[in-house]
Amino acid sequence: GVPYSVVASPGTAIGTVEVSWQRPRVPHHGIPCFKVEGIISECPTPYGGSIPASDGGDDIIEYEIEISNRPDFLGSDGLRKTYVGYHAVINDLYPQRTYFVRVLARNSVGSGKYSNSVQVIA
Repeated sequence: GVPYSVVASPGTAIGTVEVSWQRPRVPHHGIPCFKVEGIISECPTPYGGSIPASDGGDDIIEYEIEISNRPDFLGSDGLRKTYVGYHAVINDLYPQRTYFVRVLARNSVGSGKYSNSVQVIA
């Protein structure tokens, strides 16, 4: 699935960015299981399973954050880091520079799709 509600803001220290997100609630195909008045609910657990369908069939083991100076994430000026949980602080960025940030979820089956990117100034 795709992490959603990604938020990036300048960190408390110079040259840092704080990123937060929520766990996937939409399966890899991009169609929400339940959506009422704009609120996406958790997908049901498939018959005989214990993991919601939005997790891709297995527990999420980590999230990957990609940060770049370019909105298309092309080139070699970006970086990728993995985290556990729903919050991360990215250090050693150039102060007053605009960055683009996106997040993906990963489990034993593989990586999901990246979230929509958000823009932040470090």
